[in-house]
Amino acid sequence: MMRFEETILKNDLFNKKDNLLLAISGGIDSVVLAWLLKEGNYNFSLAHCNFNLRGSDSKNDEKFCRELAKKLDVNIFVKQFDTKLYSKKNKVSIQMAARDLRYSWFKKLIREEKLDKLLTAHHANDVVETVLLNLFRGTGIKGLKGIPIKNGKTVRPLLHCSKEEIEAYARTNKIKFRKDKSNEEEKYGRNFLRLKVIPLLKKLNPALEQTFVKNSSRFIEEGAIVNEYLQKKEKELLHLHKGNVVIKRQSLAKEKYASTLLNHLLKPFNFKETQRSNIERVLHTNSTETKYFYSDTHRLHIEREELILSEFRLPEPEIKINSLKELKNSTMIKFSKQKEFHLPKRNELLLREDQLHFPLSLRAGKTGEKFKPFGMKGFKLLSDFYKDEKISTNEKEKCKLLVNGNGQIIWVIGYRSDERYRINPTDKNLIKLSLLE
Repeated sequence: MMRFEETILKNDLFNKKDNLLLAISGGIDSVVLAWLLKEGNYNFSLAHCNFNLRGSDSKNDEKFCRELAKKLDVNIFVKQFDTKLYSKKNKVSIQMAARDLRYSWFKKLIREEKLDKLLTAHHANDVVETVLLNLFRGTGIKGLKGIPIKNGKTVRPLLHCSKEEIEAYARTNKIKFRKDKSNEEEKYGRNFLRLKVIPLLKKLNPALEQTFVKNSSRFIEEGAIVNEYLQKKEKELLHLHKGNVVIKRQSLAKEKYASTLLNHLLKPFNFKETQRSNIERVLHTNSTETKYFYSDTHRLHIEREELILSEFRLPEPEIKINSLKELKNSTMIKFSKQKEFHLPKRNELLLREDQLHFPLSLRAGKTGEKFKPFGMKGFKLLSDFYKDEKISTNEKEKCKLLVNGNGQIIWVIGYRSDERYRINPTDKNLIKLSLLE
């Protein structure tokens, strides 16, 4: 393990003055790292997570780590978690739940105890497993970067060591450690790779781990170059308009690497790979038909010459207003009385009190619904009105109607009132409704 100190110095991971926190499971990797830190006279504490997933084995792991801390003469922090409950509440896998819980706790410990670095015992074999898993998941060049040797306050001083080296060090120094039986269960993807796939690959390349570590370092640099390009293009292609993200359709379609750029631009909005492929297909057609795509959090619609991304929300429920007093408490419309007529602004409406029939409704428009736009003799479909006014799909969905108790639309709020509710300049004791922005 001569490369241990060399790795620390070469990558400027930490020094003898730093207060270090080592994530300790009781397994061979983290236990060997603890003894290496002790041998190097580093200042460190241990942090053990008991996820309560393996019955008595979990209890014995915690007991072992507490005893190890005494042998090393270092402090230990221990935290017990109800991992299954967290997994159920947050709808994530047990593995992801354990990851979330431990790193959240580690971050809290570092802040509260004023520690400098968090050390984990990831090694070269972990890099191989991670890169292979990412390849199967289709994560692109980002996934090929594997595991960084340092990421913020988290550092991995064993990353250039193979599992064989760690095991050899433990044998030579007669280091005791705990074995996790779940590591032998092939039902987990990482275990299957470790137990079945990687041994076969090592027949082709006995130095597989070091090859992956070298490639991982190279991909990190190449990934940074690609990311710089993507960020530059993102600034050119994206712009914000009324709280939505807008992409110019033709500008994106003309890009040499349009597919990769589209994948990059859509990734933060949680669209699945199949959806991204369908969006790309529409992007390169001449169709003028509006298309909709939904992720768990966002909606994308391709309208005219734009791709418009907005947060996906369920339609707001209809609000009933039973009196003028309730109208005063509305969060959408401000109500006041006016003694005399004045020309209303765009977001205002003047009415006579006798024109209102309660209960009023504040709601979204319905398919096939009509009204008589102010200044017109005949009726018009709401959908045609939106089209004529060039109201975008996203703005249309946010649009609300003020509907009278007799079912007639009084006001397409913020856009146009109904001709049937026209008043005369000589009318007195009017009601003014103002749209709250």
